[in-house]
Amino acid sequence: MRCLNEEIARRANREDGCKGAFWEGRFKSQALLDEQALLACMMYVDLNPIRAGIANTLQASDYTSIQERINELNTPDKDTKPNDESELTSSERLKPLAQFDGAAHLATQSSVPFHFCDYLQLIDWTGRAIRPDKKGFIDSSRPKLLDELGISSDAWITSAKEFRRQYSGISGRWDAMCAFKRQHHCGQWCKGKASSDALHPSP
Repeated sequence: MRCLNEEIARRANREDGCKGAFWEGRFKSQALLDEQALLACMMYVDLNPIRAGIANTLQASDYTSIQERINELNTPDKDTKPNDESELTSSERLKPLAQFDGAAHLATQSSVPFHFCDYLQLIDWTGRAIRPDKKGFIDSSRPKLLDELGISSDAWITSAKEFRRQYSGISGRWDAMCAFKRQHHCGQWCKGKASSDALHPSP
């Protein structure tokens, strides 16, 4: 990522005829240890344009996976495929998004461990709650996924707004985060206990 970012920054600066930092911050990886962490990270990324105030709807959230998934729902299947890879558009050459499969568990499958209709309901509800013109607004009907995972509405909205700042390289259940740190010899200190506990309430 560092090499990729450097090349893009150099090209952009040449085009703009300027010098200096191009990226706002360094690339940050995040280990997602369970379903709650995966869901919170997906939601945080998919809602970036709405949180930033540059889009008002999921359909208008350019360059997000949720926009692509919604567009796929609205696009009829193509009967014919190009005979040559050169005929494909750049978006068609990209690796396809992971499929949703709510029937399987995160540890035993490579697809997203939720039903897409549940994710769509949750992201629509979350997006409405964090839009600038809807500050503090929470719909009275909680999405099914929040009830299934036992996450409070307030904790979820906070995570959707601040996920990147809540953790430092690892997110998941607190004991799993600490174990991950020990296993990978990256110190004893973990950031995000309160946030982790909020997304992983005790039964």
